Amino acid sequence: MMHYRFIIAVSCWAAFLLCAAVGAAEPDELISDAKKAAAMFRLEIERLATLADGDGNAEQAKRFRLVLPLSSPDRLYLPALPVEFGVSAWEPVLTDIRTKYAEEQFQRAKQAATKNRGNLAMQLAIAAIEANPDHEGVRTLLGFRLYENTWRTAWEIDRLQKGFVDHPVFGWIPKEHVDRYEKGERFVKPNRWVSSEEDAKIHAKIANGWLIDTEHYQLLTNHGLEVGVRHGRRLENLYRAWKLLFFRFQLSDETLSKLFRGTSSGGTPPRHQVRLYRDKNDYVLNLQDDVPSIAMSGGFYDPMKRISHFFPVDPSMSPDVAEYIHKTLYHEGTHQLFQETRLTSKTPGATGNFWLVEGIAMFMETIRKDGNHYIVGDSEDIRLYAAKKHKNEGRFYIPFETLVKMGLVAFQTDPEIQKLYSQSAGMTHFLMLTDDGRYRDAVIQLLRLIYAGTDRPDSLPRLTDRSFMELDKGYERFLQSL
Repeated sequence: MMHYRFIIAVSCWAAFLLCAAVGAAEPDELISDAKKAAAMFRLEIERLATLADGDGNAEQAKRFRLVLPLSSPDRLYLPALPVEFGVSAWEPVLTDIRTKYAEEQFQRAKQAATKNRGNLAMQLAIAAIEANPDHEGVRTLLGFRLYENTWRTAWEIDRLQKGFVDHPVFGWIPKEHVDRYEKGERFVKPNRWVSSEEDAKIHAKIANGWLIDTEHYQLLTNHGLEVGVRHGRRLENLYRAWKLLFFRFQLSDETLSKLFRGTSSGGTPPRHQVRLYRDKNDYVLNLQDDVPSIAMSGGFYDPMKRISHFFPVDPSMSPDVAEYIHKTLYHEGTHQLFQETRLTSKTPGATGNFWLVEGIAMFMETIRKDGNHYIVGDSEDIRLYAAKKHKNEGRFYIPFETLVKMGLVAFQTDPEIQKLYSQSAGMTHFLMLTDDGRYRDAVIQLLRLIYAGTDRPDSLPRLTDRSFMELDKGYERFLQSL
């Protein structure tokens, strides 16, 4: 069976190129060529469907048409790239179309990179890898190499060469341990096998918890090995989606240009420290001395110690509470990624623009994985519903010009803090999604300024090339369109 979802996402990314790559400016020749290539790509897919119709193969034609452009104003599609090489058994003619289109867009990406147009370069590169998940140039750019007919990162290759396997339940463990683990035994250093029950007693306290290594995280937990592995996988999903979306936050245009030329590796990312406690009581007990209000939270990122703290969903929790705990992992995890991926201020948003520090974390709360894609954004999110309700009923609205002047303390001590959070979530969705993401690059640039501590009250209108009043009106139209 053929795989079509990848081309649907190409259409979304192609639409993204129309506006987001240049902000409010008019498209230039490079963007115009990319748009024409995307349009031709769609036409060729439609031609295949028409030919199938002519041959009386209605089912095949229907499957072809499923890959035609799909526009979604309230979400982003990001590629969760498959590990397998040649994952799709495409027909030869479709293979030729997607390979040619991917290479054309990648060459345009390289041109954009040489001109220090990092945002455009990355969007073209992502359009290429969506069309052809086996594109070697983009795979290399994103840190993958072909190893034993699979796409792997350097960290994964190192693990595999040392005799480890990525077990779906127990994570990265030595291959020779798999049979005994599946039978209920556990290996305890320095060289002892115990039952799973005894293993749980050994790791009962967080200080002696299971230490779970993933590519970008080191997770310590006293809840259980299996639950720790699941949380580690969720954090890795967050990391990979965040990296694609905020590539330009991490790297300068100059470094990105070197990456495209193959003269830089982009550096080694940090390992992020995470604690996953047995339950909420254990979470509160271990943190309340340092954070007296910790019992009111569903998770916490400590920027000074650079550690995220969480507890898992309990079966006794209501669905709403469980969803809150689930989203908190992504929310606090997003704070951690922005704070630790590059040199940053210890208190981003201290003097202003704190709304975006929280707004972008709430935007990333909506992440979910569907097949070979991460989807970010949700018009049905409860915070957007609240923001729209408050605005429409005239009960609460802080204009952009006022909101950008609010720093961390003013924001966090405001008596209407819950409404401020809802509005910040709504405004961030607006700037990341409206008009196929025309302001998305401005958001990323503003985040760089905020985390460097060099943002100003006029940074948002300057970067978007829109006045505060125009942004207020645009946000109102966005809310009404939901």
